[in-house]
Formats: sequence, C-alpha cells, structure tokens
Amino acid sequence: MFRWLMVALCAAVFALPAAAAPPIEAYGRLPTLEQVLVSPDGTKLAYVRPEGESRKIVIQNLADGKILAGVGVGAEKLRDLLWVGNDHIAFSTSTTARVRSNSSSIDFVGRGEIAQTRVYDLTTRTFQLVLDKTPNTGNFTSGVQVRMSEGKPMLYAIGLRFSGVESYQSLFRVDVMGGPTRLLDSGPSVGDISTQWILDGAGANIARTEYDSKDGDWRLLVRAGVKWYPVLQEKAPLDPPWFAGLGPEPDTLLLGRLEEGREVYRPLSLITGKLGEPLDLKTGVRGFIFDSVTHRAIGLVENDVGSTMTFFAPADQAAWGKITRAFPGERVTLESWSDDRKQMVVRVQGPKTGAAYMFVDLAAGRASIVDDMQAGLGPDQLATPKMITYKAGDGLDIPAVLTLPKGREPKNLPLVVLPHGGPESYDGLGFDWWSQALASRGYAVLQPNFRGSSGYGQAFTAAGYGEWGRKMQTDLSDGVKHLAGQGVIDPRRVCIVGASYGGYAALAGVALEPEVYRCAVSLAGLSDLHKMLVWLRSRMGGERNETTRYWRRFMGIEGRDESGLDAFSPALQVTKIKAPVLLIHGKDDLVVPFEQSQLMADALTAAGKPVELVTLAAEDHWLSRGATRTQMLQATVTFLEKANPPN
Repeated sequence: MFRWLMVALCAAVFALPAAAAPPIEAYGRLPTLEQVLVSPDGTKLAYVRPEGESRKIVIQNLADGKILAGVGVGAEKLRDLLWVGNDHIAFSTSTTARVRSNSSSIDFVGRGEIAQTRVYDLTTRTFQLVLDKTPNTGNFTSGVQVRMSEGKPMLYAIGLRFSGVESYQSLFRVDVMGGPTRLLDSGPSVGDISTQWILDGAGANIARTEYDSKDGDWRLLVRAGVKWYPVLQEKAPLDPPWFAGLGPEPDTLLLGRLEEGREVYRPLSLITGKLGEPLDLKTGVRGFIFDSVTHRAIGLVENDVGSTMTFFAPADQAAWGKITRAFPGERVTLESWSDDRKQMVVRVQGPKTGAAYMFVDLAAGRASIVDDMQAGLGPDQLATPKMITYKAGDGLDIPAVLTLPKGREPKNLPLVVLPHGGPESYDGLGFDWWSQALASRGYAVLQPNFRGSSGYGQAFTAAGYGEWGRKMQTDLSDGVKHLAGQGVIDPRRVCIVGASYGGYAALAGVALEPEVYRCAVSLAGLSDLHKMLVWLRSRMGGERNETTRYWRRFMGIEGRDESGLDAFSPALQVTKIKAPVLLIHGKDDLVVPFEQSQLMADALTAAGKPVELVTLAAEDHWLSRGATRTQMLQATVTFLEKANPPN
C-alpha cells in the first residue's frame, strides 16, 4: 500500500526522533519496492514487492490507490519489469539451469543463467510466455524492448532460432494483444559473434551491430530495404564501439567509442553513414536520457558527484529543476515517467527522507511518498553517505564514499573498507544496504573507487590496467592512511570486506598488506588467479575471447606466461596472512566459481590459519534472495564484532 502523505512540491520533510539500530534482518531482507514504473498514460503504477522469499508484481491505480492486480513470480529470480502499453506488463525472470530448446536435437552442455520473459494481460488476467510456441526457437530471451507499431504496443525480444545443429541470435516482434509473433531478422550463426539490433521509435529495425569476440572484429550495418550494408568496421580485441541510443536529431544514432584514451560520443547519420562531431560533454556522461515515445536522446546524466541530470530542452530542464528543489539537501534520481513526462517516480535519499520512492504529479503540482526503499529503515535509521577524495601513494586522486555511523563522534572509529566488484564499476551516493548495515553496527565504512573503476573517465579506468593486486590494492590502504591521518578512524581497528573483485581485494588485503587489516570477509572472491583464468577459458571455448582478454589486461598478463599471477593470488600467499578470514560463496555462482573459495579455505586450513567458510545454498553471484542476503550479513557482522569489536 502507498503511504499517501501528500506534500507540496516546495514543502519540507521533517525528520523523526532518533531510534535504536534496527535488527540486521532489516538490511538483508528483499527491498520493500523495486522497479517502480509509471504506466505510459500516467494512470497506474507497477512495482515489485517481496512475498516471503519470492517477489510479487503489484499493479496499482494512481487515482485512488486501489490494487488492480498482484502477480506472483514464484521461485524464479525477477530481473526486469516494463510496461507494454497501459494494460500489459512484461517481466523477465532467470534461473540457473541447463539450456534447452524446443527442438529435441539441441541440448547445450553445461549450466547457465537462463532468462525467460512473460507478459501479463491486466484485462484478461492471463499470461503469455514469450517465444514459447514459436517454431524452432528456444523460449528464453536475452533482451526485450517496447515500441508502438501499427497503432499497438509491441514487445521486441532477442532469442535463439535453431536450424539443424546451428543456432542464430534473432529478433522477434511479439504482439501482446494476440497477434502472431514475427521473426524480423537473424544474425550470423551463434558462436563467437554477438548481434545487437537498433530500433527506431516506431519499431523499425534500422541498424545492427555485430561483434566477433574471437577475432575482435566489430561492424555497424544499416538496413536499406531487405539488405544490410556495413557503414563502419573496426578491429577491436577489447573496447569495441557501443551503441548508446538514438541521437537527438531524426535519423541519427549515438555511437560511443574510445578515442585517444577518452570516451567520445558522436552522432552517426543513417542517411549518409557518416560520423559527426563529438558531443560537447564538459563533465563526461554516465548515461543518456531518452524520450519514451521517440526513444531519441533528450538529455544526459553527467559524470559528476551527484550524477546530475541535464536536459537538452529548457522546458524539460525547468521541470526537473522544480522537482529537485522540492527536496533541498537531498539526492533525487529518476526512476520512471509517463510518456508526456508529467507523472514520474523519483528516488529521494537524504537526512530528511531517508531513502524512499516518491510519486510526482507535475500537472497537479504535488508529490506522494510511495514507500521506503527498505522496510523499517526510515530517515532516523539511515546514515548519510558523503563523497570524499584522497591521494594515492603516487598522487592519483581517489574518489570514495564515506559512511559514518549515526550518533557517534567521527573520531577513532573502527573502519570497514568495502571495495566494489567489477573491478570496472563504481560506488556512488545511492542507497546501499550493505554499507548501511555495517554503519548501523558502529563502523565507519569506506568504499574507494580505486583506479580501474568506471564512472570517472577512461583515463582513470585505464590507470588500473596491469594493477590488479598492485596499485588497485594500495589505493585501498591509502584510504585507510588518509582517514587515520584525519583522526576519523583508529588504524589499529580496520577490516576489509568485499564481493567478487571486492572479495579478491579483501583476501589480497590480508595477504599482501597484512599489517593494515585485522580481518577479512570475502564474498564470492577470487583466490587463485591462474586457476580462475583456466576456468574462464573452459567456459568461453579457449583463449580467444573478449572476456579472457579483459581479465588478462587488468591482471597485467602478456604472452602465455601466467606464473607471475602467483604473487598476487591470496590462496598461494597464505603464509603471510595473520588475520582471521571469513569466506562466503553461493553454490550457484556462475561468475566466480565456488571452487575459488574452497581453494582459499583449504590453503588456510593447511597452513593452520583461522578461516570460516559459509555456503549459500542455491544462491547466484548477485545475492538475489533475501534469506541468503540476511545470512551473509549475519555471518559478516558476527565475524566483524568478534575480530574487530565496534566499541
């Protein structure tokens, strides 16, 4: 249900009195709401609510708050949700399973994270499994889009079409109102080539890209009639150009590419096939904003601390400014909007609101609180993160998020260093349940955007190439030195916690810099880099693929000799470790295999070092289930409080 608290767009939101820290389960449970989407006509909301350990899609009338439908998802993991017109909801789920097709002759070896898409008809209360009855086609999808075509909302899905023993990545148009599903196009035979299709606002298939991961050949093709014509071709073993969306002007695409070490976006004319001048992006760009009807770019998300939204049209900019001014001192980000951009949902985070979804009706000049992002965590229970910058040992500026525990003086605090995964990712000021949980227990939490992170320009990312376990690692301990020098933290009470690459960084922290950290918690972290590459090659069909090249670039490998990785593999450096280690890993992890944590546990045990291994049953790499999120948090906090008491 809505918390129907009406506030004027210019009104203040008042904080509640201080309260005791919530139980750790409040942080680990599934979010109260996810994917809060306004219908195209602005009359309904669709959102995801937890229902025990599964999720339910709720559709609600905005005029009176009445629930129109509740759609249970079951045991599968809900990934994406989108409106298809005003009366249909498409949702994608995934499960870890063996890939099969509708053809008995096709059975792919091995397991994968398999996605399927269903459409719910709000009028008839019926479901449709996309591509389920399409001949010679698997009923799994790898991407869906929505367009208005022939006066009706259509769903465009990418699936696999089979012919004999060959399979072809293909684009289908699904008529959710009962018409036939049509095959629009097929790419080359699936192997090392991936295909991406580009649709215009009316659903016309106007362009496509093809990338051969094995040979590094990339090309962009434009359609003229029934034929495809290449207009751009490049050799790109890594970092191929990317399609950012339809350009601001008709008949243009926005193409992103690396030029002289910088991310550059250029419009490409579909008429002439020529690239235009680069867009003038003074702060860089984290993403573009697109019109819901034309699907052309109408603004961008700037590459600054606040991820500022800037619109090309003055009217759009004025409307957005009105919304952000309604929540002074708080961070406002767009979640969804109606086709006319008069009704929208925004996420608001700050000391007055906490972290909540707000429905904004620009036409009526009012806003309504939909609900908190996490049940039981209002403004009085949430710490306020802030961005800081410190110097690495070689002088490079390292941006980071610092979250301090509420109600404690920022002096001589215990610290948890919480590096992100990726490693090509970044931490910002959005609501983060993991750092909030740790801060609620009395720890300062530092989330460094070490070199190699994304979000700060290509030069910053490239500074991490070859620095895995080296400067990418010391960037973290340089943050500890910075906070210790300011007196904010006690350098004798520091632990390191992380997931995926962050899990590797946690293990490398106690192995490579044993004097810095009192303990380490690794969630799905890498421990033996050479064996990780061997596993990747076995899954990717050998050495010649973009994924393996990506990891080798960060790890600093040239040629065939990988023996140098041993010095940066925590499982092979356990004799240096002095601190206790907690390992946590999901059994269904297909990104970093469970074997990596088992190798580390065995090595530590053989060396007589203190170690615990917590197995998350039926969990993937992303902690998709509330029970295992809570299990991870409980194990982590119990371990931290013993190894590094907060008081």
